[in-house]
Amino acid sequence: MKQQLLLSAALCAFLPLSAHAGDPVKLPEVLAEDQIETPQRIILNFEEDSTFPAADGGDYLQSVPGVSGSRMGSHGIDPFIRGQKQTQLNIVDDGVFVQGGCPNRMDPPASFLSIDGNDELIVEKGYTSVQHGSGGSGGTVKTKRNAPTFTEGKSANINISGGIDSNGNTRDVAIKGSFDLGDGHYVRANIEKSAANSYEDGNGKKVRSGFDQHGGRLDVGVQATADTKITFGAQLDDTSDALYAGAGMDAPEAKMMALRSSLTHKGDFGLFNQINASAYISQVDHIMDNFSLRSRTGMGMLTDSETQIYGGTLSLENNDLVVGADLKISDQDALRYMGAQTNIYASGNEQAYMWPGMSTDQIGLFGEKTYQVTSAGKIKVGLRYDYVGVGADKVNTVASTGRTANQLYQMYYGKQWDDQSEHNIGGLLRYDHELDQNIAFYGSLSRVVRTADATERGMAGDHATLGLGWIGNPDIDPEQHHQVELGASATYDGWNAGGSVYYNKVSDYILRDNATGQDGILLADNADIYRNIDATLMGFELSGGIDLMEGLNLALNVAYTYGENDEDNRPLAQIAPLEVGAALEYSTADWMSGLRMRAAAKQNRADIGAVTSGQDIEKTGGYAVFDVYGKIWAFKPFDLALGVTNVLDKTYSNHLNRGSSFDNTVAKVNEPGRSFFLRVNADF
Repeated sequence: MKQQLLLSAALCAFLPLSAHAGDPVKLPEVLAEDQIETPQRIILNFEEDSTFPAADGGDYLQSVPGVSGSRMGSHGIDPFIRGQKQTQLNIVDDGVFVQGGCPNRMDPPASFLSIDGNDELIVEKGYTSVQHGSGGSGGTVKTKRNAPTFTEGKSANINISGGIDSNGNTRDVAIKGSFDLGDGHYVRANIEKSAANSYEDGNGKKVRSGFDQHGGRLDVGVQATADTKITFGAQLDDTSDALYAGAGMDAPEAKMMALRSSLTHKGDFGLFNQINASAYISQVDHIMDNFSLRSRTGMGMLTDSETQIYGGTLSLENNDLVVGADLKISDQDALRYMGAQTNIYASGNEQAYMWPGMSTDQIGLFGEKTYQVTSAGKIKVGLRYDYVGVGADKVNTVASTGRTANQLYQMYYGKQWDDQSEHNIGGLLRYDHELDQNIAFYGSLSRVVRTADATERGMAGDHATLGLGWIGNPDIDPEQHHQVELGASATYDGWNAGGSVYYNKVSDYILRDNATGQDGILLADNADIYRNIDATLMGFELSGGIDLMEGLNLALNVAYTYGENDEDNRPLAQIAPLEVGAALEYSTADWMSGLRMRAAAKQNRADIGAVTSGQDIEKTGGYAVFDVYGKIWAFKPFDLALGVTNVLDKTYSNHLNRGSSFDNTVAKVNEPGRSFFLRVNADF
């Protein structure tokens, strides 16, 4: 079966490939034609395109073709796109850049993307625009909350949804409402709550993974004039008692608060006809420890951390030209304590300033213009400049039971902290061409510069045993990604297909590595350190769908990334293997049913051996997992979704999953086994 699917995917690459046709194929959720703008860009509607349960935004992203995930529990799945991860991806929640508060990424930005509080999820793979902020070499994930619409004579929309997932007894409920205040003014609000126990893998073994979460959002929209719209919003996401099989600690608390505002004004500004402005504040407070949620004797360990970000964007635009500036200021602190569990915060228990008062100021200037060079072809040109300033005000602060950050930097790199500044220039050149109303293709060249994050540059994770330390590099250089991409798409009556190939040569790739006395590393004790290397990333993505008969559709997607550490002639760690998704779906006017396959090949190109970065646990076997599902929308205003995931109760683990810290009988955190789910949605 797998061989047939792979052959079908390969054949798609040679089909005439566009995103324009009279009667497009309606494909299953795995990849619907009306969700695709280009092979690089996928747009999902959270309400219409949500069938399967998801613990958070990161979990939801795993259902998007070309997006992989790293699991350490149920909550906090970290997305990967084209072999890139963490701050190589820009995660923007309706205009707000959110960074997690945990140095170990228990709360990655994607975990704060609200499924119930937003309308759309936009995934742009690779580099598609200079407007998405600094960096983003691997892609940009954005959510969008739209102004509500009201039918004539109706001034309120109410939505109630909830569901249950049997494996782990995951429960969630959400209430959403929007209210028309007249003259273009509105109020929109939602509240949500979810909880889960630990799930079981395919062997029936408990995987430490429970959590409790609640949150909500309130937005006010004001139509100040016929040409001026203003919005204000406040948001809370509070996760507590999160258990992690893939970490030595759990998270009693992870709380995110955000304020956002935006203004759009249309008018005559010379070359421009619209001005856009937005501003936001986000704060994440995070606590993790090794004793409050798990049994432990002896000394306790706790890390208390906080991340604050202030930012905004100002831009001028017309139909084919955008110029603007953006700002992002982040402050990050993380202090680890070690001592008696009953009095962990006592003076003298300070063990390490893991983020030693890190501050990063980023100011970006950008411009992007599209030229219609022929009736069928257009060129987009973008240029971006970023100033980056980085400081740390606690690098000489002495922890009671450990060393200062500067002492650690000196031991491993032979240098101490010095405030850094960078002047980074990137850009994009893209050509799109429509051969006819059915077939289109594109090609792009880009340069993206990504600055090191607070962990890569400033981490000071001291440990009594030096080899167990985790030390950032204060003199690390920014990554420089030089990418070329080619893609095509086609839509005809009864079928569609698309694909892309990309090549990314990275200078000064920031590698988390083991200290083995490499050039520039003074110790060889296997502590976690960071260094610059040259690297190559390349791969392809294919997708397609076909109407097999009236109401019966087949969809398929394939993604593959090859990563190489050119400096050391070994594979890059944490690269997903070939991944395949397929869905067969039958629809009527009142209901639909489907069969979905999620599969991955073996990953033999793992960074393991005598010399290794330590980020790959092992080579990973392939798997194929099947889900059955259905929806019923005949009983308005109620919609019903139900199904079974991992029908065959297979025991498996994604290659990117964290190593198991709680169960030493398995190498990695296993995925959930069989589960029955039911979801109900009602619009009033």
